[in-house]
Amino acid sequence: MSGVEMGTDMETGGGTMAHLAKLFEMARDRTPAGRRDLADKVGDFYFAGHDLSKREMDLVVDILRQVIRDAEMDVRLGLAQRLAVHDQAPHDLIVLLANDRIEIAEPVLLHSGVLRDADLIDIILRHAEAYQIAVAKRPAVSAPVADALVEMGSVQVAETLLGNRGASLSPQAMAKLTTAARRVPPLREPLLGRPELTSDLATRIYWLVSQELRRAILERYPIPRQQLDAALQSTVQDLVDGTRGRTSLTGEQLETVERLAEAGAITPPILIQTLRLGQIDLFKALFGRIAGLAPETMHLLIAESGGEALTLACRALKIDKGFFASIFLLSRAARPGEQIVDPRELSRVLALYDRVTPEAALPILQSWRMNPGATQLMPSRRRDRPET
Repeated sequence: MSGVEMGTDMETGGGTMAHLAKLFEMARDRTPAGRRDLADKVGDFYFAGHDLSKREMDLVVDILRQVIRDAEMDVRLGLAQRLAVHDQAPHDLIVLLANDRIEIAEPVLLHSGVLRDADLIDIILRHAEAYQIAVAKRPAVSAPVADALVEMGSVQVAETLLGNRGASLSPQAMAKLTTAARRVPPLREPLLGRPELTSDLATRIYWLVSQELRRAILERYPIPRQQLDAALQSTVQDLVDGTRGRTSLTGEQLETVERLAEAGAITPPILIQTLRLGQIDLFKALFGRIAGLAPETMHLLIAESGGEALTLACRALKIDKGFFASIFLLSRAARPGEQIVDPRELSRVLALYDRVTPEAALPILQSWRMNPGATQLMPSRRRDRPET
């Protein structure tokens, strides 16, 4: 009997058991072509909407199980795509397909309403990131499933989940995602778009986002100034903790420095706090950003023996004399081999600070900005040149 004849008989309702017998006969052919032909026929029969008895349906499902177990990938994929959108598909078959290779599992993970939370959580825990991303894209993701996704710690999964408005995120998930967003810039903007976001969580990333997003946070939440100040201290502390033992800052840390600069949050007290905690490299990044100096120039500025370069830079930036004195002493003490600063050295740079106006110091700072590769910041002939 040809496929066309078989389909016609099925549509007229004649000989259902005979057709089932034919399917079982076809199932004996284990060649790739035979499996493909069987998948087409049993799929057509299953989805045709015949009024089958429970026994007849069980027989059809048994054949489907055999096809899914033995068929080549393209055959399983075809069945997965058809079963994924079928709300009455057998649960065990859907679970089997959802645990298959990702190419086959993906349509089922994305679309099948037959999968239960327990099924999805089991798949999240046992399979790789690609399966988790597919689950995170489902039209509806329950809070327990979202919790399991967040626990896996993947940035791409978290980003996908945050962008899915059909996902329900628990307070615990939001807290963990906010902690992750403090380290991972791509998570910040989608996090701020979540309806579950609270003012406390928004405050935790306030100093890490753009000016536009900071404005949006303040429009959405009336956050007290003292709470923002505390968040700034926490952000700086995170920077300090993250740079301990490092010889250079990561891209994420440099982006945080950039955000702090945009917000006008790199203040003399912040610079002093960083130095007191022994983070000279972080100080260089922060000071270099507000001074507009390249990293190699900042290295020379700190290494310069007389301290005049740092003095002129601070004067050009209009840093208060008391703050400058602390910055000078702490930065000198942080240099290798220097724990105690000679009081005469401090007196000398303070005298230079008093003698030079910000207007006189600014052109020198600007020349350093334009020539970051200079091997010497303060030639001897220039040291006493800046005057009021």
